[in-house]
Amino acid sequence: MKRALVLATNVFQPLVAVAKAAEAAGFYRLWTTESTPRDAIVRAVTLGLHTREIRVATGIAYAFTRAPVAMAAAAADAHIATGGRFALGLGAGTKGMRTRRYGIDDFDHAGSRLGDYADLLRAVWAAEDGLAYEGPFYQAKIPGRLRSVELDGLPPIEVVGSGVNEVMLRLSARHCNGVALHPLVSLLGYLDDVALPAIASSGRPDGTRPWIAAWRVTSVADDEAEARRRARTNLAFYFTTPSYRRVTEGTRWEPVTTLVRERFRADPAMSFDELAGLVPDEMVDDFCLVGTPGSLPGRVAELERELGRRGVTELVFQVAGVGLAAEQYVRACHTIVDNVGRAAA
Repeated sequence: MKRALVLATNVFQPLVAVAKAAEAAGFYRLWTTESTPRDAIVRAVTLGLHTREIRVATGIAYAFTRAPVAMAAAAADAHIATGGRFALGLGAGTKGMRTRRYGIDDFDHAGSRLGDYADLLRAVWAAEDGLAYEGPFYQAKIPGRLRSVELDGLPPIEVVGSGVNEVMLRLSARHCNGVALHPLVSLLGYLDDVALPAIASSGRPDGTRPWIAAWRVTSVADDEAEARRRARTNLAFYFTTPSYRRVTEGTRWEPVTTLVRERFRADPAMSFDELAGLVPDEMVDDFCLVGTPGSLPGRVAELERELGRRGVTELVFQVAGVGLAAEQYVRACHTIVDNVGRAAA
């Protein structure tokens, strides 16, 4: 299985060293993220320019912050700059995040809109003699050549969708080359009962299926108790978000996630470390990769077997980074690279 690393932190320049180490360790891809302080495309290009072979992708870039034609131009330039190693991961975020953080409240019907967005991107990249596009959400009529001649000879730009609920997953699978699964979606029960059936029911016009990359919160430390504490904190952070409750509905973890949300709603000043005390060790094992440098590689191999049987082709390690200072986060990235890279194996 391909192994990848997602870099979800505001710190930037130290990630160049992480990228070089990941390439040397045999990682397949680096995924960059974005939030109000950082841009995923700029970061992906930067890391691509400091490496030679490892692939780079946005995981994810927010579609609602960029017009599709502008996004198409940025992605094409990123692909050219990295010698054809770039993939564009797209996402819609949550409604609360779109409105509160970005002041955008007109990205309705997010799943269907994202599918139309992806279709328009491909139309732009293929347009050699003008563009006339009419979709349910986007329209574009642009004269002249839009496709850069520098894309010729490079692999096609891949678009990667994402999502948690059935609708987003199904539409991502229909309109995108690949589907990036949120860390909570890689829970094997949810993967079996919800995510994989949604992807399989996408009804892609060509009858194919997208490739699937599964994110996994990963925490490794010499002291396994510390590694578990970090993982619990990340799960507590995730489950304060109401839209993620679908993942545990009807499972043994539903009471836990309900309690986390209720406690946080009652006291928003409550720290994630405090909320982490509500998350049991068995839940950590179900949702996360946790261990010491000695135990983690075996647990990774076991998870890869489970995911591989389900058609997943890429495992993406996500640092359990909630509450970590910048230097701690970077160190955690290096620890993962050192212990689960192909060179380490």
